Parts: sequence; structure tokens; C-alpha cells
Amino acid sequence: MERIKINIASPGRFHVLDLARELDSLGFDVRFYSYVPDKRAIKFGLRKECNRSLLIPMAPFLLLARLWPGSRHIATMVQDWLTGMLMRKCDVLVAMSGAYVYTLKRAKHNGATVILERGSKHILEQKRILESIPHPGNKKPVPDIDVKRELAGYDLADYVSIPSQHVLRSFVERDYPKGKLFVDPYGVDLNDFRPEITTKNYDVITVGNWTYQKGADLLAKACRELNLKMLHIGAIGDVPFPKTPDFVHVDPVDQKQLKTYYNKGKIFALASRQEGMAMVQMQALSCGLPIVCSMHTGGRDIGEITGMTDWVFEMQKYNIEELKAQILKALDFAKTCGAGKLKLENLSWKAYGKRYSIFLHDIVKKKIN
Repeated sequence: MERIKINIASPGRFHVLDLARELDSLGFDVRFYSYVPDKRAIKFGLRKECNRSLLIPMAPFLLLARLWPGSRHIATMVQDWLTGMLMRKCDVLVAMSGAYVYTLKRAKHNGATVILERGSKHILEQKRILESIPHPGNKKPVPDIDVKRELAGYDLADYVSIPSQHVLRSFVERDYPKGKLFVDPYGVDLNDFRPEITTKNYDVITVGNWTYQKGADLLAKACRELNLKMLHIGAIGDVPFPKTPDFVHVDPVDQKQLKTYYNKGKIFALASRQEGMAMVQMQALSCGLPIVCSMHTGGRDIGEITGMTDWVFEMQKYNIEELKAQILKALDFAKTCGAGKLKLENLSWKAYGKRYSIFLHDIVKKKIN
């Protein structure tokens, strides 16, 4: 039987390189079109034969975008055109939302089923949330051209793959057909992230940009009012970082180093105002940390897919008192939970790929019938 041909298009690695690797291992005929050079793709486990790097022809446009940020959309459109022109015919195209329109049209013209990968809420809901967040100057948090390309992708797609139920709700509330939505929470490398026996130097750990969007202001206030010691790993953004001994900051580190920091904490917390599926939560849970999260992070999905709902402490309202209450519950739970009680099989990239594989077989079979 001829293998199902899957083309995956993405500007960078993101989670779809992991998807490409897993689908290849499951017997699909995979091609990955992106800026990712062969050496880096191989580093993340994708066979060279599957990788189709567009880095060399795109290099001048990427350099232009770096020197002149206003030209970013030129690089996006050139990559879209180039991918569409060079891409082989396939049974299914999986493409990152917003980055492709011409490629989607060309794939559909050639008879492919198109799946759009959307990591955040519906673009109009995301735009609404981000515009409520203070921004310097008159810069739009979501440029009009991004909205236009996202919406065009939604119309062209046969299906939209999303990582969490709260993202699904944002689409359904915008009257997008529920039957076109496929929910598959992302995975984590369980070899890189695992519990270690070490001293827990911090009550709370958080990872990611220290920004208003990530709820850094609320988390800092909660930890300060509860007299907790907190560690932050990531870049400092639009929220000042507290300059007190109980707040420790570490600049961004390589993913393989993150495990060491996770294992220094009692719990992990993320109070984001806008997120799709924060993968740092999976990393933290894999290291044995209970998770405190807002209703905008996909944390509940992680609890449900693992059967570890008691490890996830989701805020029911977005305010300081609710965040403090969930932090205290998680800290109390952390005293007795024990890493030996972790059930992580469904958090692996292998499990993510398997769920996607079942979906692909179903839609291909449906198309044939």
C-alpha cells in the first residue's frame, strides 16, 4: 500500500518539526519545508531525507527583515510563494497559520487536504485580548495584515489543529465549524525533562518572558504578598522585575538546562492573560512540579490528557486573590504528591504523534469514501 504523503510547512522548528519526526517514524511519507537547516533538523531527530530547507534562497529576505523589521511581511510572502512553488504534490498539507495563503491554495488545487496549525486562540479573540494590554507608542499588537492572512487561512483550511479546549471555544464562539477543529495537546521530551532528587530552593518557578501578557505583574504581587521565594527563567519584558532577595532572575537558557532549574522549585506557576498551550507547563509537570495556571494556558488539558487533574490548579477567576489561593493549594499538595505518582505517557511527543496519526488516517479515509 502506498504511503500517505504529508507535507509540513513552517517558518521555523516550532512543534511541527516534532510532528514531522513522529509521523515519519509511524510510516508516513513526510517532507518538512522550513528555514531549518539539515544539521538542526537532524539534531531534533528528523531524518535528512525528510527535510527541505529553504534557508539559502530565503537568507536575503530574512536579513532584510532583521535589519528593517517593517519588511517582515515581505519575507513571509516570499516564503509562502517559494514553498508553494517548490512543494511536491501530497495527500495532506499541514501548515502554520498566518504564514501561508498561496501555499494552501496551491495544495488544494492539487487535491490535498489542508490542515492549519494554530497555536493560539482565534485571531480575532487574540487581537481583542492583546489590544487590552498596554503597549508602548501606537504600535498595533496584531497588525492588520496578520489578521487578514490568518482569516484567509481559516477559510481555506479543511481542518484547524489546535492544542487546547479554551482555544477551541474561541473558534466556536466566532462561529467557526466545530467539526473542522482537531484538538491535540503538544508533547514534551520525557528524556530531557524528568524529576531529580535535589534541594527545593524556591517555592515558585516560572519560565518565559516576564511580561504583562504572561501575567508577570500578578504573579509577582501574589508571591510578594505570600512571602514566597520565586525563580524566573527567561527574558525581562514590559514588567519590572522585583529587586528583592526573594525574587531571582536567570536569563534564557538552553532547553536541556531547564530541567536543572525546574527541579529546584516546589511548584510551577503561569498566570498568562493570553496563551494557547504553554509547553513550559508540560516540562514542569514532567519534572514533578504541580502546576498553577490561569484559564488561558491549556493547563486543564494537560491534567485531563494525563489523568493528573489533581496536579493542576487552575484559576477560576482572573484576580490576585484567586491566584494566591491556587498557589497555596499547590504548595500544600506538593508536600505529599511525590514524583513516583507521575503518569506522563500521554505527554510524550510519541503520544502526540500517535493522536495526530489517527486523525490523519481518518480524514484520508473519509476523503476516499
